[in-house]
Order: sequence, then C-alpha cells, then structure tokens
Amino acid sequence: MILIDLQKAFDTIDHKILLQKMNYLHFSDSVIKWFKSYLENRTFSVQVEDSFSGFGDLNCGVPQGSILGPLLFLLYVNDMSQSVSCDLLLYADDSCLVFEGKDIDEIENRLNTDFNSLCDWFVDNKLSIHFGEDKTKSIVFGTNRKIKNLRELDIRRGDIKIKQHPQVVYLGCTLDRTLSGDAMATKALGKINGRLKFLYRKQGFLTPYLKRLLCNALIQPHFDFACLAWYTNLKKILKKKVQITQNKCIRFCLNMENRDHIGVDEFRKINWLPTKKRFEQCLLVNIYKFFNKMAPVYYDEMYYPAVRGQITRFSFQKLILPSRHTNRGLRTLGYLGPRLWNGVHSDLKLSSNTNTFKHKIKDAFFARLQKEEDSPYIYY
Repeated sequence: MILIDLQKAFDTIDHKILLQKMNYLHFSDSVIKWFKSYLENRTFSVQVEDSFSGFGDLNCGVPQGSILGPLLFLLYVNDMSQSVSCDLLLYADDSCLVFEGKDIDEIENRLNTDFNSLCDWFVDNKLSIHFGEDKTKSIVFGTNRKIKNLRELDIRRGDIKIKQHPQVVYLGCTLDRTLSGDAMATKALGKINGRLKFLYRKQGFLTPYLKRLLCNALIQPHFDFACLAWYTNLKKILKKKVQITQNKCIRFCLNMENRDHIGVDEFRKINWLPTKKRFEQCLLVNIYKFFNKMAPVYYDEMYYPAVRGQITRFSFQKLILPSRHTNRGLRTLGYLGPRLWNGVHSDLKLSSNTNTFKHKIKDAFFARLQKEEDSPYIYY
C-alpha cells in the first residue's frame, strides 16, 4: 500500500481544468458559468506581524473553510481512479494505492506502474506530491511469518525512492504491518489516561453530572474511534489494559476508590457497556445499517444474507457464516459479524430505526451480563 500526500491540494486546483471537468460531467452551461463567477476575481494578501502586502490575483485553488470547497475538489479528482488499475482509496485529499498479492515482485511491479501513472495524472492536472519520507510512504501488510523475511519494496518516481514504514497513519488510524491494532490501542490509552489525569486534578470543581458529561465528551470517543479496525486483533493483555482504563473512568465518575469493585451495577449507573460489549454493539449496529441500506457499498463484500432478494422477517434472521480455519480468520469482521448477528433475537433486528436498535442491544447485553456477573472481562 502507498499513502500519497499532496502539496497544498485545495490551493492548487486549476480553475480552467475544473470547469472543463464539470462540462464533461454534464453540468449545465448556467451552472458552469455560476461556478466560474464564484471562482474568478479573488485576491489575497499576506500579513507579517502588523504589516500587510498588496493584493494579488488568486488564479487557482478553491476557498477553504467553505461548503463548496471540498465538493469542488472531489469533482476535480473524480477521474483519478481511471489512471490506475490497483484499488485507489480516496477521502478528500488523502489518497491511497492498494494492491493485494502473494508475490512480492508482482506487488512491487504493479505498485510502481500505477504510482508512476498516478504521478503523471497529477502533473497533467497541475497537482504535486509531497515526496518527503514522512509524507508519501509505503507499507506491506501480512502475517508475522510472511512479513519477517520480506525484502523492502523498491518503489520509485525517477530517482526518488518511496520509503517503506513499519506503521502508517491513515485517516487518523495507526496501522502496523500485521494489522494487530496494538499501536492504535496504545495511542488511544495514552490519550485517555492523559485526559483522565487532567480531570482528576480538576475534580474539586466538578459535580458527578459534570464528571460523567466530560468523560462522555473527552474520553469515550477514544474508546469508540475506529474500534472495529483495531480492537478485534488485540492481544489479551492489551484488551485487559483497555478494560482497566475504562474501569478507572467509571471509578472517577462514581467517586469510587482506586480498588473498589466494578460490576454490572456500576456499568448500569454510568450507562456504559464493557469495552468488549461496546465493540460488539458497534459491529451489530453496522450490520443493522447494512440490512437497512444505510451502510457503505463495500459491506456487500463482507456480509451475505441467508435469503437474497426482498427483505423479509426471515431474511433478517441470518447471515451466512463463512468458513474460517485460523485464529486470525476467526477474528475478522466478516466472521465475527455474522456470528454475533445470528445470535440476536429477531424482534431486535426488526427495530424501527438505528437508535432504537442500539438501545435495545445495550439492554440485552446488560441483561446477559447480569446473568454472567463473574465474567472475566468485567472485573480488573
């Protein structure tokens, strides 16, 4: 995989090329004229301390901070994927080339070919890549056994070699070579513990209501962010650390001592699920969205209803459980999702909306936890 960093992407869009692309996309003449008027006759000035330069003409770029800016950029790069044969992931100005294969030479050749083709596209469209070693970079994903003896990829643009990294950050997620999730979990734990220490220092000014409010606003999002990408492959010791950290937050919110026991009643009081059950809730909510046509289209490659065609009461009952023969396979979302979904009661699956389903799943988990009060992931 190659992560591509563009230099000043929003500021270097060529207005003439953008309007031509809008014409190819069959925008009407009046709409194109409106956008031309919107983009033209803009000026800029530079401030150094209290001094301002004269005004200069702004002949490229889209207004940043505007609603139309990102939309116009997406129109501009809409045809980028036509320049490559590999999978191209696009999110605003974050681009990523992905190729899957078993032979390292084939992977290197395909990525080299498509990366250089993509560079040519950038030149034609007056965009430029940041070739700094911490900007545009490559990474190879695989199991520990396969990664251990692999040579480094030699991907070049002319004399410039793209550096290979053991881990990269993409859309806020830290991805390591084995997709273990360890780096992401460690980063999240660092942020959570830092914020919790800050709240402890200020607890004299906080009521129980404010404690919980601040924990929900400043801490809970770090447990949830991209948890489907990193939680499932964590080692047991890291999963335990994540749960221990959540328990610390509960003790803070409920004014408990450091070694006080955390059980189902404490989770109910703060209305949080244990981290494992929170992960399962997020996964089930995504599958609910998949059945109700609210999920991204790539979910169609992960989940397969037992009954195809029109959605019926029975078709909500089951997903096809894929065959997996390795521990890693058993931890994939494509396997865990169907296994969990098939165990959910049909009345919950037929909830009227996502929010109702989410709350019903939480209530069902609490009821189950009450019966399994000696469950090992609750008490640390």
